[in-house]
Amino acid sequence: METCRVEVSKRFHCLAVEEALALAEIGGCVLKERGESLEFVCPSCQVFHRSALIKSVNGERIKRHLPTLVRSPKTLDYVTARLLVNLARVMPGSVVWEPFVGTGAIAYEVERVGGHVVGTDVDLGALRIARLNVRGDLLLSDALRPPFSKVFDAVVGDPPYGRLTKSTMEVRALLNAFIEVAFSHVKRGGYVVLASPIYVDLPYLRSCVMYLHGGLYRVVYFVKL
Repeated sequence: METCRVEVSKRFHCLAVEEALALAEIGGCVLKERGESLEFVCPSCQVFHRSALIKSVNGERIKRHLPTLVRSPKTLDYVTARLLVNLARVMPGSVVWEPFVGTGAIAYEVERVGGHVVGTDVDLGALRIARLNVRGDLLLSDALRPPFSKVFDAVVGDPPYGRLTKSTMEVRALLNAFIEVAFSHVKRGGYVVLASPIYVDLPYLRSCVMYLHGGLYRVVYFVKL
């Protein structure tokens, strides 16, 4: 067993701590100390090296291996995509539904950590780009009416909002309607992890706020079934 002292991002402290705890769960670690840094006892400290927000482990800086994606203006940034996947406890062999797959940023991170993704979206153009980025199953489908009854190890998504979206629903209504759909497609013990703009209020779900820039914030919701 190894002692792993994990230093987390101060800018995204809430999310960084949650990510460290999620990775510790994946790695079979036990939390020993919680303060400005977190100390775990683990079979290996290597699990923390896949993080998005952890700064260092035992004083060694985390090296980021940036994705090589075919991108569009709609493509989610790497840090958020990897963070959502980690919060959902995706590991090798996990089967994950990405309901708003877009150009595939989250799906790409699912595959980078060894998971299999089923991605759906209503935007055919985005799906064509996603096909260049991921190997998983991609379907033209409304997230509120998925063409399957399958349950997954996790549901991870960044819903459409803003001027580039092709969704006909306002994001608040979309997320409120989607939560019940998501819960019905996750195994017991699995996770639903969603990002949203800060003006969408889902107070019954556990969350952390992510400051982006200027007056722009994102909320990340994470729920264990």
